[in-house]
Amino acid sequence: MPIDQKKLTEANLTVGYVAKRSGVKVSTLHFYETKGLIRSWRNGGNQRRYKKDVLRRIAVIKAAQAMGITLDEIKQTLATLPDQRTPTQKDWAALSK
Repeated sequence: MPIDQKKLTEANLTVGYVAKRSGVKVSTLHFYETKGLIRSWRNGGNQRRYKKDVLRRIAVIKAAQAMGITLDEIKQTLATLPDQRTPTQKDWAALSK
C-alpha cells in the first residue's frame, strides 16, 4: 500500500468528531490547519479526515496556549519533531521546559 494511501486509511476521524472530542470549534480546527499546526487528509468525497493522534496534538496546543505560548512559538517548536509527528509524553516533557 503506497504511503499516501496508508495515511488516508489511518485518517478516519471526521472534523465534527475531532471538534467534539478536543473541545474546540470546527472553525478552530480549520484555523489550526491553515497555520500548519495540524494536518488533515481528504477522502474521495473531498471531506477532511484526521488521524487519531491529532487529538493529542490539539491537547498539546491548548496546554501551551494556556501557558501563554503563542501559536507561532508552538508551530516552531512542533516543527522540531521528526516528520512533524505528534509529541509523545517524552517529547512534551522536553518541549515544556
